[in-house]
Amino acid sequence: MSTAVEPRGDPEMAGLVRRSIRCARALTCLLALALPPGALAQGGQEDPDATEEESEAAVSTPAPVDPDAAPPWNTRFGVRLVAGSPDGVGVSALIHPRRWLRAHAGAARNSLGLGVRGGLSLIPLQLFVSPLLELEYGHYFNADYDKLLTQLHGEPTTAASGIRQVEYDQISASLGLEFSPWRYVTLFGGVGISYWFIGGSDVKAFIREAEENPDITARPLRLGLSSPVAKLGFILYFN
Repeated sequence: MSTAVEPRGDPEMAGLVRRSIRCARALTCLLALALPPGALAQGGQEDPDATEEESEAAVSTPAPVDPDAAPPWNTRFGVRLVAGSPDGVGVSALIHPRRWLRAHAGAARNSLGLGVRGGLSLIPLQLFVSPLLELEYGHYFNADYDKLLTQLHGEPTTAASGIRQVEYDQISASLGLEFSPWRYVTLFGGVGISYWFIGGSDVKAFIREAEENPDITARPLRLGLSSPVAKLGFILYFN
């Protein structure tokens, strides 16, 4: 035997509550039927593809690289061989610290004597065949004065007995071209002008012979002259 329990309070109010509950349940069922299948499940989950795209977008994109940009320059080392007139032949150690700059220093030998030379090479443009500007300085020891006079005069010339050997400095500037058929080899050539500064320690015998006066005294001889210069050479790089 069961006993029905009547809700306390106003019966009309209890009936209104029961009707509201039934309406809410019916509205919930209608909304569930109106949604497409799987919408509720997707609503509670994040899209992995969208998350990955957002993460990639959050990463900063690197700046584009210009394919025509020159690569970073690394210092190069090598040896330089050159032959020309009036410089003679020479061999030098070479360093190439910048794309547009080289420096060299070494020994040289010509018909007058042995010396040392050094200089700078400027390459203002990087082309298949590049322009080349060179500035050099050399010092020659114990040059044969007779051969020097012969070279200057263009015919055999004998100096006074007191002047047999002289030292001289040489400064030259040349303009030319260079070409690199391979990475480790560069060919070059150029023409220009050379300034000579010749010095002699004892010229009294020369002046006495010319003036026929044994009482003449003299200071050390210092002569200056210029001449054209031409040269060809090549560079062999080690790296």
